[in-house]
Amino acid sequence: MSHIIYGINPVREAIKTPSSIQKVLIENDLKNPAALKLKDEIMRAGVSYSFVPEQKLYKHTKENHQGFVALIGQIQFAELESIIEPEKQQLFLLLDGITDVRNFGAIIRSAVGLGASGIIIGQTGSAPLNDIAIQASAGGAFHIPIVRVSHLKDAMYMLQSHEIALVGCTEKAGSFVSDTNLKRSLGIVMGNEHKGISRGILNLCDEQIKIPINELLDSYNVSVAASLVLYEYHRQNS
Repeated sequence: MSHIIYGINPVREAIKTPSSIQKVLIENDLKNPAALKLKDEIMRAGVSYSFVPEQKLYKHTKENHQGFVALIGQIQFAELESIIEPEKQQLFLLLDGITDVRNFGAIIRSAVGLGASGIIIGQTGSAPLNDIAIQASAGGAFHIPIVRVSHLKDAMYMLQSHEIALVGCTEKAGSFVSDTNLKRSLGIVMGNEHKGISRGILNLCDEQIKIPINELLDSYNVSVAASLVLYEYHRQNS
């Protein structure tokens, strides 16, 4: 099964992993300097490409493709054992029941930008890694290991066996993220858009944290919350 991504920035990120690309379709009448620059990068990247009329690009997407559509193969999930490096400080994001594909993609994008070691999802009850998620990640899905496990608890036990502490992000926590020591290997758990972290998963967490918010709002969007926690981890470790 092939996926598609489109637009200058997502395609630029995708060609950094040439093995994932089946073909890039390039509009044959580009005029934008940024688009012309990307065309040159694609031609040097060693990937298959074709110049096509704009109408052919719109057969793949009705969105603003900016002159580029990339056909990509299935992104392969990683094995958790293969990405744990006991000698290094690492940060993993565990997503408990996040079902919105755009949230999933936005979380991937932030995780890549702020240096997470991997993202872990469950086999069921999680958003698929489909075209929309990959597009929302702006190509980030090519640059971070994504692990899919039969149950999130399996991954939690494995992380704990490697002395990686598990921290649940929940508005019910007593401690703010900025007051928590993040200078260590961690697995940060983010919960469902509406229900938060399920009770069984939360009970397995070693600690709980929350993000400051004023009384005008009840909560943050989960992708925003993940970005804030990732940034605080990055800030403390910079």
